[in-house]
Amino acid sequence: MMRRTISLILLQCLMLYSIGQDGSCFHPPVKIPIFISGNFGELRSDHFHSGIDIKTQGITGHHVFSVEEGYVSRIKVQANGYGKSIYITHPNGYTSVYGHLDRYREDIAVYVKKMQYKQRSHMVDLFLNRLTFPMEKGEFIAYSGNTGGSSGPHLHFELRSTDNQHPVNVLQFNFDIRDQEPPRFHSVFIYPMDKKGQVNGKVEKFSSKLVKDKGIYTIPYGTEIRASGILGMSVEVFDYLDGVSNRCGIYTLEMYVDNKLSYSHTMDEFSFSESRYINAHTDYEANIRLGVKAHRLHRLPNDKLRIYNKDTENSPPVLNEARSYHIRIVASDVAGNSSVLEFEVNGNAAPIPVPDPANGFITIMSYDRANDFKEGPVQVEIPVNALYQDLDFSYLSSPPANGSLTPFYHIATAEVPVHKSYTLTIQSPPLDPLLHNKQLLITYNNAHEVESAGGEFKNGAVVAKLWNFGQFAIALDTIAPEIIPLWKGGADLSSIKDLRITILDNLSGIGKYEGYIDNQWALFEYDPKNDLLHYWFDEKRIAKGSTHELELYVTDQKGNLNLLHTTFNW
Repeated sequence: MMRRTISLILLQCLMLYSIGQDGSCFHPPVKIPIFISGNFGELRSDHFHSGIDIKTQGITGHHVFSVEEGYVSRIKVQANGYGKSIYITHPNGYTSVYGHLDRYREDIAVYVKKMQYKQRSHMVDLFLNRLTFPMEKGEFIAYSGNTGGSSGPHLHFELRSTDNQHPVNVLQFNFDIRDQEPPRFHSVFIYPMDKKGQVNGKVEKFSSKLVKDKGIYTIPYGTEIRASGILGMSVEVFDYLDGVSNRCGIYTLEMYVDNKLSYSHTMDEFSFSESRYINAHTDYEANIRLGVKAHRLHRLPNDKLRIYNKDTENSPPVLNEARSYHIRIVASDVAGNSSVLEFEVNGNAAPIPVPDPANGFITIMSYDRANDFKEGPVQVEIPVNALYQDLDFSYLSSPPANGSLTPFYHIATAEVPVHKSYTLTIQSPPLDPLLHNKQLLITYNNAHEVESAGGEFKNGAVVAKLWNFGQFAIALDTIAPEIIPLWKGGADLSSIKDLRITILDNLSGIGKYEGYIDNQWALFEYDPKNDLLHYWFDEKRIAKGSTHELELYVTDQKGNLNLLHTTFNW
């Protein structure tokens, strides 16, 4: 009888909960069917996705539950990032994270608001002991939402190893997420990596869309690839899950050259300190120029990600013989579905003339040492290991534009990724001293729109710590932010739940804000993706049925200040 009881309990656990490779058994974080729009290791801007994004049927407000017993160890509120989030530490060695929450359950919400008023800040990062909010498995903790950097209603859920806070692949824990769809290859990129290499007689990158023939992906019929030298390759490949059309990240990727494994990675775990190495892992140039997210099929010298197979060279193939080379690439997901891409590359041993250096070429900068460059009003200081490989550094200038005070200085190119911030110093033109601290650097984004690159005035120059190369110039920001209340002064607001105020800045961006109601500090929540400030009416802090005075101070990153002074009835 006892054996039968134990068997039934184990069977129920298998059916209702998620069991990981180490035997951990988890409760679902939501009670609705789990469909995901993003998975672990998916390629994002400057980082790998560290969890799964659970669709919430296009709405906010679904109940969110603790997946295991434990205690709330951290509560964080951000304007960007995860927005409102909760971290729960469990005795089985994992910490679960729930992000983009709309609101916390009542007792947690009261605690958070108390700490926000104590710190006089919307954004707080609270670390709690095990006695404040102990949790049972399946206990209700919050409501799903769309806060922070979310682009639509969903729940971000992740699991981390508690001892080192490394995120681990949630899909390995067999949550009830159906996946019978194999990955799909979309395109391939091939390019020479040495001075004598070529692809189809050119030094430019070759690309091809892919087709499926008899279950195998390949290049279109009639497409020939002839190449020589050290050959870089990258593939655009995504995983897909049942019931959704979203492109997700793959789990493993392997490349075989003439049936010998030359490259392999597996997306089980990474550390947040490694996540920016995504810019070495991916074909960064294809991403910047074409908006394509492609996995590079070799490891750059300064790529320190732990995902690569240590028993594999992970080096680019070398084509030094006049023969056919067989390329086979295999992509798999956690569920075991896999797809294969195969094609031939015809080796061409004949070298081609070495092209002249690119326009503006100055010198070769080594990734494993510090590099400095100075010419005229410009100085560039690049620390050791800020580059992923040696760089053919270039420098040009172009005339002032878009209101800049100086020419635009072209520092290398935007297609080259940077792992650590470097320092760019540009000498300031003659200005009224009152304007010195209004200076900043401007640059162009991918849509060729001007945006701030930051920077501060120091010793006659504008100095900025930058995370990308590109074109930069000095400009002025003397315009204060706009403050637009979404009601008329003195209006009766007794029938609504919150005040809403639009705040906008033309260049440097919102720096800080402070709101006071009846001369008392008030908690305004900032939603930058919608340029909105919210104040949720609170009878414990302002009296209902009366007229109230509001003062709101908004400052941009260059210290330009605007003030809204108005009244409302509530």
